[in-house]
Amino acid sequence: GGWSFFAPRQGWQVWSLEAHHWLFFGGEGWVPQVIACSPGSAVTVHEVLEFDQDLAGPVTKTTEVIPDKAVVIGVSARVVTAIDGAATWALGVPGSPQRYGSGFGGALNTFAEGVTGQPQAYYGGTPIEITAGGGAFSGGTIRIAVHYQRITAPAPV
Repeated sequence: GGWSFFAPRQGWQVWSLEAHHWLFFGGEGWVPQVIACSPGSAVTVHEVLEFDQDLAGPVTKTTEVIPDKAVVIGVSARVVTAIDGAATWALGVPGSPQRYGSGFGGALNTFAEGVTGQPQAYYGGTPIEITAGGGAFSGGTIRIAVHYQRITAPAPV
């Protein structure tokens, strides 16, 4: 017969229909995607950042999408608009252009599931690079998902 409203208490979790993820109340505010929390409100967060990237030229570099101090589990991708101009493509980062796989096709719905052999820590914001194989990109779009964890310090005392 109605709603009851309560002030949140430390440790409460809710599902956000709008954001499509869990929120954890650490005592000072709501924190998304918490998978573990200490009594002092230090948290481990697992996040997936997803975005579409248009392709052009021999190498397409995104903005710095991997956050500072993130531990990346893997990077996945799916072709959402067929790729033109390149026979294949590779998914990586500067200095390791095939870290998350190579030899992927350009047809609609071709996908990559680039699991890191061991979790990879990044210190500083890092872009993703998509490298054309057998030519240069003259069109196409891929949807990229960066799967990572990050940590926060305990709350101030």
